Amino acid sequence: MKIFSTLGRPGTLATTKPKKGEVVLASPEATVSKYKGAIKQHKKALKELHACTERFTRALAAVAASLQFLTSDTHIPVMVQSSGALASGIEEVQDGVLLQDLMEELDYSLSTRFKQIAEDQRELKESRERKSKAEKTLMPLRSQCDKLQLKKDVDAKMEALYLTKTQKRDEHEVECTRLRAEFEDAFHDFTTRFGILVYEDMKGLMEHLHRVLSALSYQVRKCKDNILAHPITPKPIAEMS
Repeated sequence: MKIFSTLGRPGTLATTKPKKGEVVLASPEATVSKYKGAIKQHKKALKELHACTERFTRALAAVAASLQFLTSDTHIPVMVQSSGALASGIEEVQDGVLLQDLMEELDYSLSTRFKQIAEDQRELKESRERKSKAEKTLMPLRSQCDKLQLKKDVDAKMEALYLTKTQKRDEHEVECTRLRAEFEDAFHDFTTRFGILVYEDMKGLMEHLHRVLSALSYQVRKCKDNILAHPITPKPIAEMS
């Protein structure tokens, strides 16, 4: 997998405006930095979801309990029954394994799931630094060989020097090619592993979140359907007094 910026050099950010229709690829450094920022933002959102989920379920349980209390003296069976069932149902979800599993999934995402990414980033940085160092060393070697281009009637000493320099340059060219390939493979592996981690995080979160929301929705819907199935026709205020 080859990673190039619009300047055609790996590991550099584009500084020129892309031409119309030209595909612009972010540099590996920019991509890794983007991922790092995205993880930080994701964890912030997960913390908020963790706190909001606890607050929401507590608030819903409190509302159900208050409705149960409000309807207790109405002596209207459907209201007493529905509010009681809602309160016990919400409490069951609040104290049950589904909500606990969701909280554990959120805790795992916050504390453990993305830990390996930091190590992967370090290894990728080291690979990039090895590549960059080799490329910087190669440039003066090329320049030296260009200056020592063999001319006609050169002496043996100059010819030997030229051959030594070109051999060193060629060997370093091979090493640079190897390090570029190593870096490109490392970057490809990094993005692949990152994608897998995000998939696992999304899958786990959606599964557990769906179960909790479905359980809460079922309790609310059951209460609503029971009330709508037994409508109460309000009496005029005058008749009640």
